[in-house]
Amino acid sequence: MKQSPGILSLVPTGTRHRVTGQRTVALPGITVDILTTRKIVLEQWELHRLNDPYWRLYWPVSEGGIVETQGRHTPLQPGQVYLIPPHTTFSTTMVQPFSKWYAHFHLGLAADRAAPGIYPFATTPREQALWQDLVELAERPSGGRFPWESILLITEVVRRLPDGVWEQQRLDARVMKAMEFMHQHLGIKLNADQVARHAGLSVRNLNHLFQEELRQPPMRVLLDYRLDEACRLLRHSGDSIESIAEQCGLVNRHYLSRMMRQRRNTSPAAYRQDSMA
Repeated sequence: MKQSPGILSLVPTGTRHRVTGQRTVALPGITVDILTTRKIVLEQWELHRLNDPYWRLYWPVSEGGIVETQGRHTPLQPGQVYLIPPHTTFSTTMVQPFSKWYAHFHLGLAADRAAPGIYPFATTPREQALWQDLVELAERPSGGRFPWESILLITEVVRRLPDGVWEQQRLDARVMKAMEFMHQHLGIKLNADQVARHAGLSVRNLNHLFQEELRQPPMRVLLDYRLDEACRLLRHSGDSIESIAEQCGLVNRHYLSRMMRQRRNTSPAAYRQDSMA
């Protein structure tokens, strides 16, 4: 059957499926990847210029914690919720012991490039209800229902971020395609030619676009992705440092250690020890 103008097929050609129609809306896919949700009671909280590849949500239960970023000191207050995007460099201290809930999470390649900083919001009744559900869920014996409230709370807070936070997401589609390809193949050896061919570019044009849009060459972006994944595994898995290096395409633990010292100013072992942030 001949399709009318404006009608498109929504399934691959050559299959037995038959679905046609007019696409009226096409929004991009999104990800909410929660690494952990925890409550912690802190007797000491001294982080020095920490820089992690994932989002943080802080929900203080009592007063005492202070976050410093970009020369600004932000006391953590009950009744407020705080978001810190990936790759925000920050330090912390405390004036007295305090407790907080926190979550570490990813929102996908584009959203994880949000403008760095700390973003405070007064909690809403909806957020307070979700937090109370989390508190009640945590008090149940293990084996309770899936903690959907973590996802709901994160999305409720993230949607309150101002539009300016997302401005640096707007990348050339070919750059995004190259970034996604690199991110999906961290464990194998890649070169600029392979990445360029996947994005439909020459190596010269690939390098030009990355420098123009990201101020970094593509292989440096790939290294950062590998270090980001290594940091995630160091913080949130029990895998050995040697295994993590191999999984992330970083040859061995010695190369991983050298790159982390050069790019993150820490070592794999020191980063793993600092797990209560």
